[in-house]
Amino acid sequence: MPIISKYSNEKIENILDDVMEVLHKNDVSVDLSLMVLGNTLTHIINSQVPSNKRKEIGDKFVKAFSASISTKDN
Repeated sequence: MPIISKYSNEKIENILDDVMEVLHKNDVSVDLSLMVLGNTLTHIINSQVPSNKRKEIGDKFVKAFSASISTKDN
């Protein structure tokens, strides 16, 4: 069964485009991009998720993230 998001694809794509534009504008390498995005995720979880839910949210995110990574070349 597909996962239905409460956010539109258009909204998600617009935000993703904005984030990618900032990374490209600053000529950020892959490893720095991953560090910045990882630190952003950590900040969001630590500042906006109740402490008793952080581990659960982190685990769910890691599971979804791992499932979304392609092992094939583009």
